[in-house]
Amino acid sequence: MKKLFLYLLLCCFSTTIQSQREGYAFLKISKEDGLGLASNVAYTIYQDKQGFIWVGTANGLQRFDGNRFISYGISKAEKNDLPIADLHQIIPVGKQQLLLNYGSQGKIGLFNHASLEYIHIPIESKTPIPAKNSMRLQLDSKENVFLNIYGIGLFKYDKKVKKFFPEKEILFPTGWYPNQHFAEYKKKNQIWFVCGEKGLAVFDRTTKKLYTKEYNPLSIPLLSEKYKWKNLTEIYIDKRDRFWIFGWPDKHVKTVYEYNGTSLSDTAGLNSNFQYEELRYFFESKKGSLWMYGANALYSYNQRLNKFNYYKSEFGSSIGIQYENINDMTEDRDGNIWIASDNGIYMTSDQSSQGNVVNFIFSETKGGIEITDILELASGGYWLSTWGSGLLTLNKELMSYKNDLLEKMPSGLSEADKIHYKQIWSLHQRKNGEIWLGCQFSKYMIYDTVTRKMQFHTVKELNGSTIRFITEDNDGNIWMSSQRGDIIKYNGKQFEKVQQIGTIVRKLFFDNEGLLWVTSLNQGLYCFTKDGKKLIHHYTVSDKSNPLFQKGGDDIDQLNDSTIVYAAGALNFIHKKSKKVTWLTVDEGLPANSVLRIRKDHKGNLWMITRNGLCRYNPINGIITPYEKKDGIVIANLTTEADFLTKDNNILFAGSNGLIYFSPSAFSNNALPPDVAITDFKLFNHYIPVDSLQLLPKVALNADQNSFAISFSSLSFLLRDKLTYYYKMEGLDEGWIKADRNNTVNYSFLRPGNYTFKIYCEDNEGNRSKNISSMQLFIRPPFWRTGWFISSLLTLITLIAYTMHRLRLNKLIEVENIRTRVARDLHDDMGSTLSTINILSSMAKARISDSLKTGEYLNKISDNSQRMMEAMDDIVWSIKPSNDSMQKILARMREFAINVCEAKDIMLEFQSSEEVNDVKLNMEARRDFFLIFKEAVNNAAKYANCSKIKIVASVTGKRLSLLIADDGKGFNVQEADNGNGMGNMRKRADALNGKIQINSVINTGTTIQLDIPVQ
Repeated sequence: MKKLFLYLLLCCFSTTIQSQREGYAFLKISKEDGLGLASNVAYTIYQDKQGFIWVGTANGLQRFDGNRFISYGISKAEKNDLPIADLHQIIPVGKQQLLLNYGSQGKIGLFNHASLEYIHIPIESKTPIPAKNSMRLQLDSKENVFLNIYGIGLFKYDKKVKKFFPEKEILFPTGWYPNQHFAEYKKKNQIWFVCGEKGLAVFDRTTKKLYTKEYNPLSIPLLSEKYKWKNLTEIYIDKRDRFWIFGWPDKHVKTVYEYNGTSLSDTAGLNSNFQYEELRYFFESKKGSLWMYGANALYSYNQRLNKFNYYKSEFGSSIGIQYENINDMTEDRDGNIWIASDNGIYMTSDQSSQGNVVNFIFSETKGGIEITDILELASGGYWLSTWGSGLLTLNKELMSYKNDLLEKMPSGLSEADKIHYKQIWSLHQRKNGEIWLGCQFSKYMIYDTVTRKMQFHTVKELNGSTIRFITEDNDGNIWMSSQRGDIIKYNGKQFEKVQQIGTIVRKLFFDNEGLLWVTSLNQGLYCFTKDGKKLIHHYTVSDKSNPLFQKGGDDIDQLNDSTIVYAAGALNFIHKKSKKVTWLTVDEGLPANSVLRIRKDHKGNLWMITRNGLCRYNPINGIITPYEKKDGIVIANLTTEADFLTKDNNILFAGSNGLIYFSPSAFSNNALPPDVAITDFKLFNHYIPVDSLQLLPKVALNADQNSFAISFSSLSFLLRDKLTYYYKMEGLDEGWIKADRNNTVNYSFLRPGNYTFKIYCEDNEGNRSKNISSMQLFIRPPFWRTGWFISSLLTLITLIAYTMHRLRLNKLIEVENIRTRVARDLHDDMGSTLSTINILSSMAKARISDSLKTGEYLNKISDNSQRMMEAMDDIVWSIKPSNDSMQKILARMREFAINVCEAKDIMLEFQSSEEVNDVKLNMEARRDFFLIFKEAVNNAAKYANCSKIKIVASVTGKRLSLLIADDGKGFNVQEADNGNGMGNMRKRADALNGKIQINSVINTGTTIQLDIPVQ
């Protein structure tokens, strides 16, 4: 049988109830849940200021954002690598820095979760620290971090140099060693220590002195010798200034005192566990809930009952807790309590000290307890009717008390009738104080609250049918409905059957106009006049224009003057005047289309029990809010049969084996929801630490990193399912977009540019988070779209265009130069030659009678014509593109030399190296080079009277050499007439940027050497 631990009351009723207690229920997070918890062995738990939950496990450090765990560390860690090992404590020492206690390794480290940097923190101890000595960190109210190494002493953390040094102010006497924990007494500005057999030690921050039983000038009462402290192990000072002092003289002794030394009896319940246990640690919530825990021990202090509740380990319980060791506890900013155990992480809500939510479940020995109705007595307290177990009674404080209401039945009743009277279906207290109880087989009882006597009756008009419901109209008439569909009216004198529906009538309801509404099992909803005799309207599932959601319903209430709400599957809104029916279903946020109970609170909100739990409907904004285990509602699925609104505006729901009691105000949230935190940034399949990203003014991504996912959460685990998120990516989205339930937005192939991701949340009350959270992003363009590349490309294009233009212009200039040169050559060579021919022709014509002179003139004309043809041939050859290669030049030179030498019977020797063929000469250089060669060969053939001409073309380095030598008569170079031939050769050599040397020896020969630079 399940037992509740969150706002749980196990009650003792009659013979069927064995025990009663009050406490918490727990939600478990384990490795098997798929959230990413690295190990079920959790040693420590802590929430940072941003709202993330940090957990130290057997597999190292993790962070939880409400959706998943992220692990940090390296298995094979070097000196400054965060290890994956038993992490026993997490202590914050800065905005993004955590001190980590790897006690099993004897190491303390400092981890920056923004930069992901980890360093080992040295401990400056004069005494060697044995590996087996336990180490415990503790943060005091002054933000000082102390390290207590048992048997060695107390150390203090220096944040500047990042080392632990021996504590210099708190100096213990020789042989005194503080136990693992100290306690602060802020009223006196003191720190209290337990030191085993030595007893208590108190450090006063004002006097800077340590006081013990041996030195007590301040006369601190608890240091007195009379207490005879033995083997003290734990101390804690709670918010009520109670001093909890535990020890192990021979057994586990648990005591509590006031500062003045007065012993208190508040340890009631701490000895409920008869198994071995070790109470080592203390925790106190913001609301004052006090917890004690350790090995095989978990207790919470009930302020209302002034006793401790013990939570034993329960295997297989969905709402209990299973453990051998409770290692740590913390409270988040919503008031949820988190527990780190050796069997996972547990979470519970802290409402017990306020009594705003209570869940009852009834343990059983003879069968289940079926609660059928609830009644709050005018005098206070509650009656619960059951089918077969009689009446259960609670006082105003919800404590059970034994009653004898059904023990004194008339002696003449049969055993069957006695059973029928214990099968109670309905309760109603009249205005005159009488309590009517409707029972099985037409039986009913009337309890006189003045005489405290019960009367036993039978409604004969029902013919043995069970009385399912009893109510009263404004005129004081009693109305009953039956299992067979009978509607009975009692006017104080007699019973009258008003209607017969023909099916089970579960509830009768009079609205504010006095109209009678009748719910049925399978025939819809009836509306009668106030006397019940005239049918105004019958609402059915088969109505074509205004059908009900389903043919039968369980409960009914009035929402406002014009609207009735009817629980028939979904919630049906009945508009009294128009007879129009509208539905509220799962499409609008209803947990299930199976509403079983409805109760309107004093503010007009509808509280409903469905097959999927409790929810609230706000008629003003139409928002439906579900409430679950983490809200303190544990057994809503059991409370489907009865409901009640108390005089104090509290609501009760009850049913099979359970009852829940709560104040609607406990769930009112007037505070703004927390700002949304960006919890993860996933780039492709790689998670980037979001802490480090948020330190940047802008997240810069490369062009190929334009697909990513952003996860977010309010980091409020209490409001997690009650918040709606809205996001917008400025630069992409025009308006706000409602986020999906997975709290993740995916972006794919974003264009380069600047973006701003913005997000906020709203709760079910319409409250919006105060600030809009944002993240600046910049996606770099690909390099070909960057400014420098485009500028460079434009520059290159400009240069290419300019170069092409220059080439074209140079080409045009070159063509123009060629044309000019050709024109000049034609004018100089051919023009002068033609002029000469013209003159000679005129002279020959004038002396035509002189045949000798005429022949001479004609020979000259022939020579000039031949020379002109050769010049024309040279010009045409030089400008022809196919003659650009050096091979063509050499071939023409060889051809020319052969023709000249053969005509003069001169032997020719022509040599050319292979390198010459690779030389490139432009058109101008090619022509000048050839004409120099031609002039030299012509001169040798005409004037040298030589028998041999030697021509050698070669390349040396980057210079082309041409040697033309003959063995002729030679001449005196100094005395030679520098005619056009030699002058032209020198001019052409200068045009080639070359040098020409002419050497001649009389009767030996002449040598002409041309050197020009080449590529």
